[in-house]
Amino acid sequence: MSDIGLVRPVTPEALTLARELAREMASAKVQMLRFYQERDTMTVAEAEVKAAGRNDVDWHERTKNAPAQQVDWWGLNALAEADPDAAQAVWGRIAAEARDELESGDRAAKALESCGSPWERAQFLVLRCAFREEWRPRGGIEAALVDTLTQAHSAYLFWLNRLRWLNSVEAIREQACVDREGKWTAPTVSHVEAVEQSGAMVDRFNRLFLRTLRALRDLRRYSPAVVIQNAGQVNLAAGGGQQVNVADSGGETIAGNEALVPRRAP
Repeated sequence: MSDIGLVRPVTPEALTLARELAREMASAKVQMLRFYQERDTMTVAEAEVKAAGRNDVDWHERTKNAPAQQVDWWGLNALAEADPDAAQAVWGRIAAEARDELESGDRAAKALESCGSPWERAQFLVLRCAFREEWRPRGGIEAALVDTLTQAHSAYLFWLNRLRWLNSVEAIREQACVDREGKWTAPTVSHVEAVEQSGAMVDRFNRLFLRTLRALRDLRRYSPAVVIQNAGQVNLAAGGGQQVNVADSGGETIAGNEALVPRRAP
């Protein structure tokens, strides 16, 4: 993954990033001034003075020390105007924490969590680890597909558990009716709708899982072949798969993708 920290522009990518950050910070300042003008019926000059009042040491320290997800563009802009190097350091910290969140799987996990308990996080990360151990993603796209697999299967299990719970509750209700009244009564419309919704969600996330799995397999299948020139013998193996020995007397050897991808049970 390329470095997205705020550095002095030395490449086209870094220069583009610097321009985008400057644009966001400038936009935040304009919005803040407009807010002061509209809320407090201030002139532009008065709004500038009030905005400058927030540009103090305490405000800058809060921006420097705030959790990455709580730093806003306005605070970063105010810090950049007073201390560009400090603003650069803050952005670098934000970018590093965002990278860690992505690579650890926390970002993918948070998108699904309902109450954010340690148990939910552990369940997701254990499943993600199992998928990554099998697929050993090569690069950002494959890593994202593995995360999508984990999300789809986690959501599938959630809705499957809900469907089981709804059916169990209905079975208990039916038995209670039989014991109490000697007959069975039909479930309510709301219960039937809830069961149908849960069943549909189970099917939806199962199809998402299979579609993502197919995309990951296709990405591996259609990636470019490995071309080796002037090799006497080449041993190929990947991810614990079967080793393939390719020998050539001096010509050109082409190893297909199947030699680089571990075999899996059908």
